[in-house]
Amino acid sequence: MKDKNTRQLAVIMFTDIVGYTALMQANEKLAAKSRARHREVFEQLHQKHLGEIIQYYGDGTLSVFKSVIEAVNCAISIQECLQKGLTVPLRIGLHLGDIVFDATEVYGDAVNFASRIENLGTAGSILLSKKINDELKNQETISTTSLGVFEFKNIDKPAEVFAISNKGIKIPTIVDVKRKQKKLENTIAVLPFVNLSDSTENEYFSDGITEEIINALAKIKNLKVTSRTSSFFFKGKNLPIPEIGAELGVSSILEGSVRLAGNAIRITAQLIQVEEDYHFWSDTWDRKLENVFEIQDEVSLLIADKLREHFGHLEFEESLVSKPTADVNAYGYCLKAKFHENKWNPEDTNTAIALYEKALELDPKYADAHLGLANCISFLGTISFIPFEEAWQKTSMHTNKALELNGQSSGVHYQLSNQAFFIECDYAKSLLEMKKAIEINPNNAEAQQFISFLYIIAGEKEKSRQHLDIAWSINPLSEETLFFKAYFHYMLEDYEYSLQLLNKCLEGNDKSIPAHSVKAICLLKLNRYEEAIHYFDALPAEVVVEGDRIGIIAMGYALKEDSKNERLYTEKLKSLAAKTEGFTAEANLFMQYAAIGENDKAFAWVEKALANKSSLLLLKYSDPLVNSLKKDPRYDAFQKIIYKTEGTKIKSKKKTQLLTTKQSEAYADKLLNYLLEDRAFLNADLSLRELANNIEMHPNNLSWLLNNFFGKNYNEFINAYRVEEFKRKVKEPKNADLTIEGLAYESGFNSKTVFNSYFKKETGLTPKQFLKQHN
Repeated sequence: MKDKNTRQLAVIMFTDIVGYTALMQANEKLAAKSRARHREVFEQLHQKHLGEIIQYYGDGTLSVFKSVIEAVNCAISIQECLQKGLTVPLRIGLHLGDIVFDATEVYGDAVNFASRIENLGTAGSILLSKKINDELKNQETISTTSLGVFEFKNIDKPAEVFAISNKGIKIPTIVDVKRKQKKLENTIAVLPFVNLSDSTENEYFSDGITEEIINALAKIKNLKVTSRTSSFFFKGKNLPIPEIGAELGVSSILEGSVRLAGNAIRITAQLIQVEEDYHFWSDTWDRKLENVFEIQDEVSLLIADKLREHFGHLEFEESLVSKPTADVNAYGYCLKAKFHENKWNPEDTNTAIALYEKALELDPKYADAHLGLANCISFLGTISFIPFEEAWQKTSMHTNKALELNGQSSGVHYQLSNQAFFIECDYAKSLLEMKKAIEINPNNAEAQQFISFLYIIAGEKEKSRQHLDIAWSINPLSEETLFFKAYFHYMLEDYEYSLQLLNKCLEGNDKSIPAHSVKAICLLKLNRYEEAIHYFDALPAEVVVEGDRIGIIAMGYALKEDSKNERLYTEKLKSLAAKTEGFTAEANLFMQYAAIGENDKAFAWVEKALANKSSLLLLKYSDPLVNSLKKDPRYDAFQKIIYKTEGTKIKSKKKTQLLTTKQSEAYADKLLNYLLEDRAFLNADLSLRELANNIEMHPNNLSWLLNNFFGKNYNEFINAYRVEEFKRKVKEPKNADLTIEGLAYESGFNSKTVFNSYFKKETGLTPKQFLKQHN
């Protein structure tokens, strides 16, 4: 052991034997043999790989290494040995960090983090922190795979975890890992509602209803709602609910169906608790189609009520869906347009534009249709399917119209931010509008990932990471979010990892123009010049931006110090830049000047770009390709001008208690008296809203009271009374002939699963164990 209070950087290894306690209870001799074999192998291999054993504790160990490679090779050898002969189901976690040696122990944040990583593992696995993984990139004999980003107890920020994927080493499934995470409270995914109509053409309608419910639930404060993109990934896939829940990182799932027949509509919906895979609520609505907005509001409010009863306090308005248009046919066109818009390809986008225009013919003041047009046209402009200036002029017109009609739309402020960035070259305005978009709807994944992008180009790494983590938690299966994550790591100069993410992104969407462009730059930064120079050769013409292609080739030759070809392609770049649509080539010329050390020409372009309000200045100025410029004193001066943030602060609203202490005590007395006198808990259909009405409280206030005064959600509070009622009824001789299930129903429960779950929570016993003990 080291001297007292010695601090050093070390690789920390945690291990423990999976299921050891259960094995001890079942077979004490075998358990002792397993532990002895584990320690024998552990000590032999630590001696071989120069590790220091700090502590044995029961079936677990803590040790440290000076070398990452030695630690990982030791872990692999341990797992290989323990798979032979008497198998020992061991899991291992490794992290690199600063630790403190005390006279009797080792401690520090790094030790805690290593233990959290180890706890995520399964028998036969070796899990690693990103710091360890980064050190293994050039080790051909060690392969790893990312398990995703996770939140850990007492760890401030989410962190990415990797697994050793060498032959013979077990890789935990996502369900295995997510089940071990801290409880995912207040999280829900809405799966695509199934179209049960006779016509498959009505698919757009069931998709539209799903999206409207997602948008409605997203308005609820403190409720994290999975983005449409990730939810719709599971459309038509018959997968187990726990697997879907683990993949999306949610605790509850809403699924349902829509049947459209003439002017009649039937909607069914059911809420599922992911971990135990049971339905805790379901309902059906039969309505007329002309009342579609009232139906959506009714369904969304009831779902919100049930989530509040299940999760705990959630505060929301008495209406979650407003009526966007008085014309139901205009709404139908808008739903069809959205169906095509969400496919994100030029052909479907043009179809969507035509449908949005039909909707506006019927209702020129339909804000959603204006916003849909703005989104579609800006998309076509961004991928160069229509001239850039024409696209953004039309986008601006429709965005401003949508703003005039609905200033409280998160989507409108998202589009205004894009407009400020790409047209006005106004970083501060773009940042402010994106902050407004997030304030209105924190569940807007597109806004979260774009503000992450805004922060990273300005060098605000931590702010960027925070918003990217939120975007990833809302939309983990989106290629677009994956691209923003790849770009974030590119800007951190983590080119290998960025390249991995870009390749994964392109597997899902091989026509992603920005992904191809950044991938080519990553190849340059990794000194893979020939690959970068020829990267665009095999790509289809529609995904190649000529300015980027020539720019990459010129840069590649410059970095290769091939002056002849560098001059040739620099001249081609200049010719492209001189054309009307040469803004992309101009930006690449700026980076080329930086690469070949012509700083004066580079800064001359910056001055010109500022005067012309070129949006690519915002995008390219801080790029790692221009790192050589960052030593020039002019760089910092221009950076303060380009990425200025004056006037971008939004005053956060102060949270106030819904009830004072005096009010809480008075309402608590009223609530308890009512339950004791009226025994309302015996009503199996009693809801929080009905209970609030009965004691003359607002549902938001009752929800707050239960959460903050009693420390329980509604279901826990009411079901505790029902459990006590069951225990009382069990003791009555007249109920001796009743089954457990019959007694549960008489006590107010309407679900056997819910009864069993809450009974064990309250008593620590199953109902059968309780009865046996009572008898």
